[in-house]
Amino acid sequence: QETALVFALASAPPLVAPSCQDVLKGDDGIAVAAVAVAGQDAHGFLAPRALQANDTAVHTSQLGGMLVVDRDSAQIQVGGAVRIFGVGSSNMLWETWLDQFTLMISKLGYDTPLVESLGLFKTVTKPEWTAECDDGAEISQVQTLRIAKPGWSSWGYAFESMEDCNEDGFRHLLGHNLSCNNGWQCNPRFVGSEALVRPSDVARVAKDSDVTVLSNWVNDFTARFPGNTCFDGESLSMDDVSVTVESLRIMIRAIHAENPKVTVVVMAKYPGAAGRRIGADYSNLNVAVRAALADEPSTVFANYEFPLDEDMFLMSKSGHPNCRGDRVMASAVIEALFDAQVLSRGLALGEPGACLADSACSELSTSLACCQRAALCRVAEGQCVPYSTGEQ
Repeated sequence: QETALVFALASAPPLVAPSCQDVLKGDDGIAVAAVAVAGQDAHGFLAPRALQANDTAVHTSQLGGMLVVDRDSAQIQVGGAVRIFGVGSSNMLWETWLDQFTLMISKLGYDTPLVESLGLFKTVTKPEWTAECDDGAEISQVQTLRIAKPGWSSWGYAFESMEDCNEDGFRHLLGHNLSCNNGWQCNPRFVGSEALVRPSDVARVAKDSDVTVLSNWVNDFTARFPGNTCFDGESLSMDDVSVTVESLRIMIRAIHAENPKVTVVVMAKYPGAAGRRIGADYSNLNVAVRAALADEPSTVFANYEFPLDEDMFLMSKSGHPNCRGDRVMASAVIEALFDAQVLSRGLALGEPGACLADSACSELSTSLACCQRAALCRVAEGQCVPYSTGEQ
């Protein structure tokens, strides 16, 4: 008999994102808060929580045309293995960010053995479709195991069975009726051949990884409209992250029950798109989720921002970041792992405020750290060159 791996927040009040100061509206008219929170870092997020208490001196040097940073003490030394496993939605099937992350890890001097699916999932090691990135030839050479379900939310990965679903197709979680239909906005028309993905199965695969990246909650808040069908018509506040946090916590704890040494990276939710540009800022949700998971051991949160008023999203796969956005996301995982002293080597990255939106790429060849941070540029053969969207 299957047992649900549910670590309930019994009688706890809902986790709510901080109140907003400024509000943006996406092209769908949904208001999303942009916030400032006490204890934030300079970029509006909670400061990183290192896995090891003692920081060490950081050294900067050039490597293969890149500018890198090294520290003396970390869990994984250069030359060591970084086995990567991804758990997500369409962002791992229609984007390159997970593959760009693996490519960056390889270029930094780590080995990247392929994690095995153990016959528990279909073996998927590359996206189904991608934009044509400028460095696509390199990206296409890497393989990274992933399980990704388009349209799914985090709770599709949080239960061991369907046994507690009632005749109306709902189960109870934290006092809410939660749909048992796992698909875009919980619509039965979009439910695939698998009713759910068991966290125990994910954990059995993840236990053989060094780094498991979770990006399976990006659809959680768009699932609240239209009609709040995922919650049986209940209108949950867009600031209430409790269901998301509980679902992520179930997955993280299932993985660490199998292997507490696996580093779990929780990806931030990317901004909402208005065509090719940012239309909605979800940083308040990222702040709240990150804070709620801060006490989970061997868990880091990968934050990032996209520059305003720049072409960062695909038109062919609406709402999904393009090659530029994917590179920002991949760099964020590297940065989070280096800051947490998981990796002994990372990328030298300039300050976001000064570099993220810089498009004068040719002028950044003397400042490779700024080039490596810039969303519209990349380093190629030691020079800073423009980075296209990958889409005409």
